Amino acid sequence: MLIPLAFLRRTKSFRPLATSSAPGPREHKKVLVTGSLQAVLWRCAIHLLPIIMSVTIVTINLNGRYIGADLMSPVKSETINLLLLQLIAKSHEIMIVASLSVMVMDFVRHELMFGGGVPLGLIGAGINFNRFDFFLRKEFYGSLGYAGAHDSKLRKFLFVGLVVVAGLVAFLAGPASAVFLVPKSQGWRVGSKTFSIVGEESQFWPDDLSGNMSELHRLCGNGSSSTIAFCPAGGYHSLWTYWGTKDRTSFQNAPSYAKKLSGSRFYWPISSPSSLIPPLYALGDTRNGTNGNTFLVQAHAAVTTALQRLADNWWNAFLASADLPPSQVDDRIVSAEVRSAIVRLRCSDPQLLRTLDQIVTFPSIPRESEFGQSFPLKIDGLHTNPSDHLRFSWVRLPSGFGPVSIGGLFESAWGRNGTEKTSSSARIVVGCSVQAGWVPSTLFTDKYSFWTGWYPWNIKFNSRTPSWHPESNGSTNGRVSFGVDWLDLLTPEAPVRGSNTWRPSTIESIFSNTALLRNTQSDNTTRVTSLEGWIDDSDLGQKKVAIIEAIIGSVVVDGLSRTGSYQLFTPSDPSCNGTVANSGHLPEFEFQIPTRQQTSSNASCPSPHEVTTIKADMKISGFSLQSSLASYLALPILLMHIMLTVIHIVLVIYRKHTSGSWTSLGEIIALAQNSQPAPIALENTGAGIRSAKTYARVAKVRIRKAAPMDRGHVELLFDDLVQGIDQPNSTEQELIGLQTPILRHPATWPGYPARTPTPGNGSMYGLNPE
Repeated sequence: MLIPLAFLRRTKSFRPLATSSAPGPREHKKVLVTGSLQAVLWRCAIHLLPIIMSVTIVTINLNGRYIGADLMSPVKSETINLLLLQLIAKSHEIMIVASLSVMVMDFVRHELMFGGGVPLGLIGAGINFNRFDFFLRKEFYGSLGYAGAHDSKLRKFLFVGLVVVAGLVAFLAGPASAVFLVPKSQGWRVGSKTFSIVGEESQFWPDDLSGNMSELHRLCGNGSSSTIAFCPAGGYHSLWTYWGTKDRTSFQNAPSYAKKLSGSRFYWPISSPSSLIPPLYALGDTRNGTNGNTFLVQAHAAVTTALQRLADNWWNAFLASADLPPSQVDDRIVSAEVRSAIVRLRCSDPQLLRTLDQIVTFPSIPRESEFGQSFPLKIDGLHTNPSDHLRFSWVRLPSGFGPVSIGGLFESAWGRNGTEKTSSSARIVVGCSVQAGWVPSTLFTDKYSFWTGWYPWNIKFNSRTPSWHPESNGSTNGRVSFGVDWLDLLTPEAPVRGSNTWRPSTIESIFSNTALLRNTQSDNTTRVTSLEGWIDDSDLGQKKVAIIEAIIGSVVVDGLSRTGSYQLFTPSDPSCNGTVANSGHLPEFEFQIPTRQQTSSNASCPSPHEVTTIKADMKISGFSLQSSLASYLALPILLMHIMLTVIHIVLVIYRKHTSGSWTSLGEIIALAQNSQPAPIALENTGAGIRSAKTYARVAKVRIRKAAPMDRGHVELLFDDLVQGIDQPNSTEQELIGLQTPILRHPATWPGYPARTPTPGNGSMYGLNPE
């Protein structure tokens, strides 16, 4: 494949026309082909700038460069700066198209002069290839059936392939250049660290919480479970405040950005006493209709505590080493791949229970995490004494209900002085089935408020643990098993009295503080109306059931997420920890969070089997240039152009000849005008071309002589005229001889006789201008 470049030799004078009636300068004789290495290199110079620019922007993107929170320059306008970059990308596209045009035109020129010819439709391919509609017209697809004089299928394939590839590259060069040139606001990875927290994975993400909790009772017993952050009830005060703001109008009303951020309909932060544990965001979705269920996911407290301290240390180190001021960092993100607590639950429809009734309906889970129909269950020891306040209790459900961690029973206040439907010895009960577990997720900081909390993200719901097996009936088959000790720490007695005689648990206190479930204490009529509303008003009843599910789920998932976090706050040997991420004081406790695994031989130091290792990634956000999916898709376009230019340069230098003729539509028209008509090949084409076969007629550039001693002139001849030349073989051979630096013919109309050529500088041969 040959793709030559042009070199135009200019003369310093011109000869006036012999006819005085033709004013102005006339065209001088041209050099058709030159063998000068200098001319060849100059012809290839058009490729250098787009290649250099492509290599530069690709290298910057592959290596990556962070610019900052704002896309600023001496021009203090982000809009203008983006516009300038778009203009640079457009300039790069124009340079690429010009480079491709030289390649295609050189191939066309070489095929016209030295090859088997070019079909009529592709003579202007060097000009039209960058127009998308060119490939949809007869001019292109009608030319595909041509056959050159040499009938070389490979030569034809290379020619058509070059035109198609050049058109594709020209069409996509602009977007590809913009992808590499225009920075985007995105995350920028600035490091990672592997750190360790003391404790085995089974202690932080256990399958069974039904055993002895003596150590946890020692730390969280005696009413302190709701006042110490690492205890199961550590989020009580935050949950009490949050649900106290919810009523029938505000419940399930999520902000518009909640779905984008969490993938669910609502989320909120749960703070901890003394801020020892960072806010843990709970996210999820409430039931939608009678057949739905509620799910909640919450970040693990132990990991977030370690990550919070690590994030503070990393940020200080980053500011000390980076050249950017803090104002040029748009966001800061620290993330880790860990398991988060997940809870799914469903409650049955409201039931009216009288004094002696003991049958309550609870939903079942026939499969791993799919709720099925509800079944009745007799509950021994159910409260039969009327009460003016709500009640809540945990219920152990039998194995027939499936992988249920625990059941929950909600009882409303009893009705008084009501109708027959709601007599003084009746109340509303709701039975709930709770399934708890762990789910793989990505834990990261809040993208909208720096360091205010930690979200679970990229949640892999199909990989939750403990796993479920249909043939197993184990206590941890498909769920985390809860025991009485842990549940007592999860819902201990609330620190605030509900009334003079009622000492509610923490979850009962949260229920009573929710407006949708709160009973008015002023008169009996309001209390009875509330009781009737559960049954008569289906919409209100469903809202109440939904908020019961959400409250139970939030309490369970918050307690589960704090599992094992107390180990970060217990004393340890300082000699075991060369680097400490955090140190501080709790009442009666000293805590340290190690950030790397130690191998000390001290007997009090934890062994490698007692340490959980986690990898954290640090990112900032802002405008940057870096590799991405878009850049990987755009890269082949620029590489294709570079590859074509390299092949072109190598071939042109190897052949050591090039031409600058017929680089524009006007020059092609002038060549055709000065050529003999083709009445057979182009019959009836004066008013246009309608047949696709006409575009397949092959044309060649040949030298025609008016007399045997005439030097001849260059013409565009179609296949019927080429065959009509008296000596076609010698004529064709004469033009092929132009590839050797022996003789050069003038590409002008033979109005002026050619003289013997004289060598120019180097290997350049031309004609005397006189």
